Amino acid sequence: MTEPTHKKQFSLRTAVMLPFIAVLLVTLSIVFYTQNNSYEKLVGDVSEKVLASYTQNTHADLNIFLNAPNFAVKSMVNQIQRYQMYHPNDTKQLQQFLKDSLEGIYTGLEQMDVLSFGGEKKEYIGFRREPNASLSLMLQDKRTNDDLIIYRGSEMSDNIRTVIANYDPRSRPWYKPAATTFKPSWSKIYTNADEKKEITISTMHPVFYDEDFIGVFAADVKLDSFNKFLSQETKHTKGVIYLIDDQQRLIAHSSVGSVLSIGTQNSPVGSRLFAVESCDETIQQSATYIKNNQLINNKNNDAEVFSFYYKGERYFSQITPYIDGNNLNWYIVISISESDLLGHLQEEQRRGLFFGIVLAAIGLIVGVYLVTQVTKPIFTTANAARNIASGNWNNNVEAQGSIYETTLLMNAFNDMTNKLQSSFDAMRQQITFDSLTQVLSRQGLIEQCRIMLDKKEHYEQGLLVIGINNFRDINDSFGILEGDQLLKNISDRLQCSFAHDNIAIARVGGDEFALFFSKLDDVEQLKQYARDMEGCFMTPFRVASNNSLLSISTGLVYGDLSCDSMTLWLRNASIALGQAKKNNLNMSLYTPEMAEASLHKANMTAELSLAIKNKELVPFYQPIIDIKSGKTIGAEALIRWLSPQRGMVSPLDFIPLAEENGMIIPMGSQVLTQACLDTVERIDQGLWPADFHMHVNLSVCQLTQNNFLDELKAVLHNTSMAPENLTLEITESRLVNHDNSTINTMQKIRDLGVQIAIDDFGTGYSSLAYIHKLPFDVLKVDRSFIKDLTAENIDSSIAAAVCNMTQGFDITLVAEGIETQEQAKLLASLNYHHAQGFLYSRPIPLEDWPTE
Repeated sequence: MTEPTHKKQFSLRTAVMLPFIAVLLVTLSIVFYTQNNSYEKLVGDVSEKVLASYTQNTHADLNIFLNAPNFAVKSMVNQIQRYQMYHPNDTKQLQQFLKDSLEGIYTGLEQMDVLSFGGEKKEYIGFRREPNASLSLMLQDKRTNDDLIIYRGSEMSDNIRTVIANYDPRSRPWYKPAATTFKPSWSKIYTNADEKKEITISTMHPVFYDEDFIGVFAADVKLDSFNKFLSQETKHTKGVIYLIDDQQRLIAHSSVGSVLSIGTQNSPVGSRLFAVESCDETIQQSATYIKNNQLINNKNNDAEVFSFYYKGERYFSQITPYIDGNNLNWYIVISISESDLLGHLQEEQRRGLFFGIVLAAIGLIVGVYLVTQVTKPIFTTANAARNIASGNWNNNVEAQGSIYETTLLMNAFNDMTNKLQSSFDAMRQQITFDSLTQVLSRQGLIEQCRIMLDKKEHYEQGLLVIGINNFRDINDSFGILEGDQLLKNISDRLQCSFAHDNIAIARVGGDEFALFFSKLDDVEQLKQYARDMEGCFMTPFRVASNNSLLSISTGLVYGDLSCDSMTLWLRNASIALGQAKKNNLNMSLYTPEMAEASLHKANMTAELSLAIKNKELVPFYQPIIDIKSGKTIGAEALIRWLSPQRGMVSPLDFIPLAEENGMIIPMGSQVLTQACLDTVERIDQGLWPADFHMHVNLSVCQLTQNNFLDELKAVLHNTSMAPENLTLEITESRLVNHDNSTINTMQKIRDLGVQIAIDDFGTGYSSLAYIHKLPFDVLKVDRSFIKDLTAENIDSSIAAAVCNMTQGFDITLVAEGIETQEQAKLLASLNYHHAQGFLYSRPIPLEDWPTE
């Protein structure tokens, strides 16, 4: 081990603290980021509270602004009624009263622009405030010959502003509602009849002498007065306030400009503008939002808070209904910009965030620099380790640095590298060579063939994969140790027989060996090598002091390996080996069709699994006929696969596969359940008789399940199927080699009331004595014994023999595969009970079953 240098060093802890500071700065940046996000919540909360406060103040001030004229009018009406100041065609006393009220008592009510009275006799008396604070008398009675005259001053004189002929106060908007309802209220917004044509709204009050209605007293508030009022409100809010009606037309606003139109497509000259037509852009934008989101006339009459962006700035707004109970149904809208709402808060927060990020960045840069210096030796070591992983072992790192721990690490790394190289060499030996037989392993064969092919000339290559038949029986009989010794002996023989530079020998599986030939002239030469290899197994092997003769099967692959990989060849050879074992052959040469068959089987297995999950397997039903009466007494449920991709798949293609991989169990369960459901439904509908027998095929795999009886009981219970309506069919050939537990299970099935049928009788080559032991109710004679039945051979036929043999059994005989009337008659003469076959019907879906 190299001794550490005596340069000035500091501890690893100190080196770690500096990056920690950098991490702390990053954390501060995250805090600032979180704070910036919380700003939005703050803005939302503040905007709601501020807008609510501004709205409440405006609402309260508007109440005061509008209630003052109401109270004044009510007070003056009381005075008129009490002292009966009005006399038909004589308004002198009333004239003086109105003048004194405006010049004296109500001087401070600047919003009250006009006080007027209209009588039922068409008289009119009123005073109008002028911009210079003077009053203008407006009079219509017998003194003016029933014309409305507006004077320049508060007295009758020759100084006349204007004369309005045929003026009738009783038709005016400030008169008619009060004269109709006899209740005080606000009028609709209207245009005055005088020369100014100003837009105004009036608070009106009916006047009575006792119970006699004599006229209407009104006070006008011009919309300009509302504008002044709202302008005063915004001195404290810095926003924009405006009033709109339920048509979204402007009533008043705090901005500069009129609420009257100079003439547009939607608003004629002199009419009130829609809010979206306002010259104030803030009002335009908020009104557009209100219109698009239909915030007017909402069902709850609640205030709505919303926001919008205009010219890069966010505005917060609130629309609040204003209803005073006197015929006013307006909306107060307040809009205020984010900068006016929060002042410089956002700017200050951004500035603080900026400085925080700058500070964190500086700290991060310093931290990265220091961490780089600290970790540089570690990176050097890591690069050396990566080179070692690539197979380059000459990577000793120089043990130099200012940190004690990293120097120690690099020294340890150099020592560990040397030890690791030794271990890797040993591991490499284990990977490329089989530890038991010391021939090449599977991986070793793959690598060795690359080396051999680099030296090859224009030759073909070949691969033999040898599998020892029934090797598991040898292990079970003599033990694993003896089995391992046998594998060593096999390896030794192969090495002795095929010791050549152009041949590689490997053990590629538990009991499988492979021989790779890098130089072959033709495929016959490969086959000759396979026969020579079989000769190695002609002499018995010594196993546990006994001589044992082994049999083998061989899979062959021939071709140009430059076109493929050894991994693929090993797979192909394994497929050929499987084909040889399946067909009891000594050898089998791989062809592409074998891979296609293997792939087809794998695909079919995957699709079948999915089909079971998607319930694509359905029962088709073939009727069972009473052979003498011709009546349908039952049906056999035959499984069919309706594949969306393949269409109708033949049972011969998928049932053997399902039995091989165990899928027959869930398939059988699905068919049994569906058949029971269909039977119960048909019997309940009266389409099948109550004693109808449903035959369902039962795989021996299902029968030998430990919980099959419980599953059967569950199906009967869940489907409400009567046991006496169900018959389970078991193929005779599958029962031949099964033990007493299978027979006991069959008896328990019968004890439930379910019948058992022996299917395809005659194909299992079982003895009559064995059949006699089986508990069953129905015997179905295989179609192979029926198809050749004729009148000439009936007495010597197997069908007749079966009938004679079973006369002592209390069972029902069913003939399968009947296709002609002659067969049916002959079987009836033999006293067969039931028949089944294409003569009567092919298997059909339930929906195609005849209803007759």
